[in-house]
Amino acid sequence: MARALALAQSGRPGPVHLSLPGDVLDANVPEAKPAPVAAAPPALARASDVTAALAALTEAKRPVIVAGPGMARGRRWAAVQKLARSLAVPALPSESPRGLDDPWLRGANARLAEADVVLLLGKALDFSLRFGRAPAWPAGCRFVQVTAEPAPKRDGVVSIIADPPTVVDQLTAAAPSPAATGWADEVARTRAATPPAWNEWRRSAATPMHPLAVCAAVQPWLDRGATLVADGGEFGQWAQAGLDARERLINGPSGSIGSAMPMAIAARLARPAAPVFALLGDGTFGFHALEVDTALRYGLPFVAVVGNDARWNAEHQLQIRHYGAERAVACSLLPTRYDRVAEALGGHGEHVERAADLPAALERAVASGKPSVVNVMIDGVPAPVFSHRAASH
Repeated sequence: MARALALAQSGRPGPVHLSLPGDVLDANVPEAKPAPVAAAPPALARASDVTAALAALTEAKRPVIVAGPGMARGRRWAAVQKLARSLAVPALPSESPRGLDDPWLRGANARLAEADVVLLLGKALDFSLRFGRAPAWPAGCRFVQVTAEPAPKRDGVVSIIADPPTVVDQLTAAAPSPAATGWADEVARTRAATPPAWNEWRRSAATPMHPLAVCAAVQPWLDRGATLVADGGEFGQWAQAGLDARERLINGPSGSIGSAMPMAIAARLARPAAPVFALLGDGTFGFHALEVDTALRYGLPFVAVVGNDARWNAEHQLQIRHYGAERAVACSLLPTRYDRVAEALGGHGEHVERAADLPAALERAVASGKPSVVNVMIDGVPAPVFSHRAASH
């Protein structure tokens, strides 16, 4: 147990699977003093590696820092942002299963095709980054990969085997005064920009409502410090693209579907004073709907905003693209009243069909002090996709 806990905290932190055979579980054992949990000390980068990485970044015309999931939130993300400011280099997280099509990046994903040097912090140069190849990246783009574990050798990739958070501190401490190129500001403006149609969709009174009209009602809560949890699927991608939150959890590089409900409970445990808003689709809700019962028993309220288009829309959109609408099969759901599921379990339910009614419904859900499901009837539009022209979808 002690070794498993130490491994979870060392090197590349994360879950560890521990198998206990049945005879061990059934055995009588004497009471023993718990073994100390001693995580391995963080590995430093060599001074020569720090110097070389800083030289590559400062000599580049369009450098970029890309942070993996373990570096993309909390204190670690704050340290990455501090490094980015000290070097005047844009820093972007990479924790979406859609990789370079991460909807949170919006138009900034296209700017990566201009990068000449990329610092990867706790992020492998894997499928989600198109393996660093053109046309997603320029031919000749160089990569500096900081990883706690050895990575396969590749041309154009320099690996620094060390603890990424520690290396960030080393780089920040040794960073020279940056030259003001304006590149970081350009990337920031591109990410902040949204297509003109988005403002119309946020204000639209159309029924069923556009996912961005749902985002417009949720954003004020995030501005006041609520935690955002967003799942996968088309509605989840709209939530990730259309909402900005200081604290957020998404479904991660594995692309799991259904994780929003358990993550919402965990988020309430981690930040008990802050409301939690979990945005997920109707198909996704079905995976872990009974976690409403768990949240109720443990007094961990959250608001699940279910985008209900009566469809497995991610699969529906894939089938339309590949086979045509006339051959789309097995993607339809019923317009089920998921709010009543929450009520039957003892939680709070709201059913919303008009955008004008959504803010008040969210207020009532938070005020109830119970795990809540706000069932919102939405238009089943495809997820937003950004290209070099920053197309809306």
